Amino acid sequence: MTRLTIRRGGTKRVRATFFADQSAGIARDLSGLTLILVDQSPNIAPPALAILPPATSGQIEVLWTDEQTAPLAPGAGKVWLTLGFENDSGEREVLPTLTFDVE
Repeated sequence: MTRLTIRRGGTKRVRATFFADQSAGIARDLSGLTLILVDQSPNIAPPALAILPPATSGQIEVLWTDEQTAPLAPGAGKVWLTLGFENDSGEREVLPTLTFDVE
């Protein structure tokens, strides 16, 4: 398990790759999908979300800026974020919740 941390007043960029077949190293094709914020911790502004080009590489990015993280109190518990994908038909796939410690 990877420990994810947000430092007060610092940019936090999280990138992830989604796989259609992880053991074979085949990235999931995210073409035609939109990355959406389903729910999040109320103590921080929503991050910028992006599917990184090319969408066939299966990579996403979550980005909080210095200004967004500055108001966080150190040791103030967790910041959590639930993301999902949505297609043109409005069908959603919700991803596991990400949790970050505040330092």
